[in-house]
Amino acid sequence: MIMSSKDEDKEIAKASMLSGVRVLDLTDEKGFLCGKILGDLGADVIKVERPSGDPARRIGPFYSNLPDPENSLHWFAFNSSKRGITLDLEGSEGQEIFGKLSSRADVVMESFPPGHIENLGLGYEALSAVNPRLIMTSITPFGQTGPRRHDKASDITLMAMSGLMCITGDSDKPPLRMCLDQSYSLAGAHAAVGTLLAFWHRRFSGEGQHVDVSIYECVVRANYWEPARWEFLKGLPKRMGNQFARVRAAGRQLWRCRDGYVTWLLMGGDSGARLTKAFVEWMDETGQAGIMKGIDWETVHVAQASQEELGSWEEIMGKFLREKTLDEIEAQAFKRGIPMARVNEADGVARDAQLSFRDFWEDLPLSEPGKTIPCPGFPFLSSEADTRTGRPAPRIGEHNVEIYGKELGFTDELISAFRKRGIL
Repeated sequence: MIMSSKDEDKEIAKASMLSGVRVLDLTDEKGFLCGKILGDLGADVIKVERPSGDPARRIGPFYSNLPDPENSLHWFAFNSSKRGITLDLEGSEGQEIFGKLSSRADVVMESFPPGHIENLGLGYEALSAVNPRLIMTSITPFGQTGPRRHDKASDITLMAMSGLMCITGDSDKPPLRMCLDQSYSLAGAHAAVGTLLAFWHRRFSGEGQHVDVSIYECVVRANYWEPARWEFLKGLPKRMGNQFARVRAAGRQLWRCRDGYVTWLLMGGDSGARLTKAFVEWMDETGQAGIMKGIDWETVHVAQASQEELGSWEEIMGKFLREKTLDEIEAQAFKRGIPMARVNEADGVARDAQLSFRDFWEDLPLSEPGKTIPCPGFPFLSSEADTRTGRPAPRIGEHNVEIYGKELGFTDELISAFRKRGIL
């Protein structure tokens, strides 16, 4: 695409949505995503670590399989678009320094156990007394109140308690946890929304506020259907693996092909007849439609089909798809308007033409000179604002001189003295 000079000027002039907003990020892995989202939107997010580095830097996998605090790809993924400083918050001098930083900040994010940051003299009441416009976002397993507020919980604990694990997996096997820390990502995204709403409220009221995020509640909220099923039908769901629950039977959603899997759900009636007819016509071109050819799918209510009847149709479709490659299925499905999708592995996602066309992947530099790694970009584009990842994740104390020296006015000698005493 050829861009006009006017369009080029507009592209260059794009400002970030949160340009000028200062965020101090005290979170651990439970809250990293919140700061990253705000950073990707243009906020100046400063990740504050202990002088020895954040313990989350020990979370793998590691670049080149070399465990090192500067090689954690987990750290790299969730802390890009942030600057980084080190500071010991357990001592009075570190607390005083943080007070100076927070006095000029818009947002402070933390994920300490409830009460801990108050014990340091850095809670919302103390900091907002100096900076009334401050927004503090706290991300904890169960929130700041309630009988379980002091309980600790890992991702698998929260996923289990939420009910999501109970409906995940095969019927004849134990419940499954979704891979990676889904609860932390859900909490980070909800925390970002809560923080932005608080920021919007401040624009009109001039007042800051404390945003209290319970990871447990975020995960329970993600389980949209099952609590409603229990409330109104008093029915407990069963794990069904890759099947889809219908009124009388369970239908397949995942289908084996020659070199992988595709997703497809058989439907009839007003909503699905056209799609199923297109699939049957495709099979009939090679004489493989069998008994499905003579069915009037507009009058068939698949949800009312028996397991035996549904199984006979699925056997025909399954045999047909097993003979096809992913590329064949994708091409024909697109041509015929059939909503099938390949089940991508990571390499397939990396090669996806749609993502490439929209410049979704961004090459960010690693700590090793001259090395870069492709990272996912922000999940939406704006016609008026820049939503690109601002910078790679910070190295330990990378911006100490920049922030303590240039912004707080500390001399090189004072910074060096603080570093030797373990304050920075």
